Amino acid sequence: MRYDGGKTQEEVGITLGEKIQQLRRASGISQDQLAEQLNVSRQSVSKWELNQAVPEINKVIMISELFSISTDELLTEKSVSQSEGVSKPADTITLEEIAKINLANRQIIIGVKTLVLGLVMVVLEFLFLPVFGMIQKEHVNGQGFYTEFMRYASMQPMPMVFSITIVIGLIGTLCLLKGYFYRKSNRTNP
Repeated sequence: MRYDGGKTQEEVGITLGEKIQQLRRASGISQDQLAEQLNVSRQSVSKWELNQAVPEINKVIMISELFSISTDELLTEKSVSQSEGVSKPADTITLEEIAKINLANRQIIIGVKTLVLGLVMVVLEFLFLPVFGMIQKEHVNGQGFYTEFMRYASMQPMPMVFSITIVIGLIGTLCLLKGYFYRKSNRTNP
């Protein structure tokens, strides 16, 4: 297939719109999210990706900063790392690396949210024990059989609730650790 004055697609290289689309997808963000970060409409991002329009120079700079690539790599038809005789600068990052970093960050965020959920559940469970004791006393005409509310922790359904909370905490910890180790391994092995 011929493009651009008789050159093949391989000779022309990747367009700015295709690069923006690849960077956006590799980062796991939608056109709406990118548009919001760049303070433009979603339709503008769509037109850029379809090569129907070109972003203003200040938007190109914002895109390069957002995706941690140089403006040269963003604007040239061939990526800097693909150019013959030119080595990849140390401060540039590939789309694959961006995707790996985003995956690690998502795992860390999920881990933190899950751990926070587990901690909130533990606090609520311990706050619920006195209420559980009062409910128990009402069922036996004010003659509750435990004077310490902590003893209600061993009565059903509390052991099951505590077990679920522990599982949630472990899942959160595993996600957090997996994200950190994944991020660390990708920094040392680009």
